[in-house]
Amino acid sequence: MRLAIISDIHANLPALEQTLKSIEENEIDAIYCLGDLVGYNIWPNAVINEIRKQKIPTICGNHDEKAVAIHQYGRFLNDDANFAYNIIGKPQVQYLATLPAFIRLEFIFNGKPFTLMLVHGSPYSNKEYLHKEKEESELAAIFLDKGIDMLVFGHTHKPYYRIIDNGYTDQKFHAVNAGSVGKPKDGDKRGCYTIIALEHNNKLTVAVEFVRVAYDVEKAAQAIENSPLPPSYALMLRKAY
Repeated sequence: MRLAIISDIHANLPALEQTLKSIEENEIDAIYCLGDLVGYNIWPNAVINEIRKQKIPTICGNHDEKAVAIHQYGRFLNDDANFAYNIIGKPQVQYLATLPAFIRLEFIFNGKPFTLMLVHGSPYSNKEYLHKEKEESELAAIFLDKGIDMLVFGHTHKPYYRIIDNGYTDQKFHAVNAGSVGKPKDGDKRGCYTIIALEHNNKLTVAVEFVRVAYDVEKAAQAIENSPLPPSYALMLRKAY
């Protein structure tokens, strides 16, 4: 089983298009999205439409939640930073409003479950950051609390993979940050998505690969500069911070 995980697209259509082409070339069995389809760029509707067209199961990110709040509760904000939310269409907002908080997948290997949980920030909040530097014991506590073997998340826009001791048995926990398709913050301006491969012969093996995807960064950056959005958003794309 080969899963492609995408996250934090942030209305960057050129990055999404190239990412989906890369996924198509990598013999993927299923695609999941960890949310934040909108914010920071000018193509929120096109991004949402493509995700729906591809029938990609998607989680509600904090920016998706913000967009719903702005539209549903009349909290339209007129500063330039909120232009990205105000241009989202009604059908697209209705879609964002129905996104789940998490997706839980359970596999059975040799009669034993292997449970994978997909979230945006953490199992407790789509605004919580699970940074790479987080204490191992604190991460292990999340796995024990939720009864899971693998946690896949985004939100920080910085990909990483950690294998964690659970503190009680020789079972290992797998923490995976999938990175960002449309707004990387790790100094590499290419988009990033994650492939998780689960293989089982006599023993389950887990492999995690981060795939970097080149796309037309200038097109995305100039689209920002030619809109009411803050020009600093364009520099963020060019410098990947």
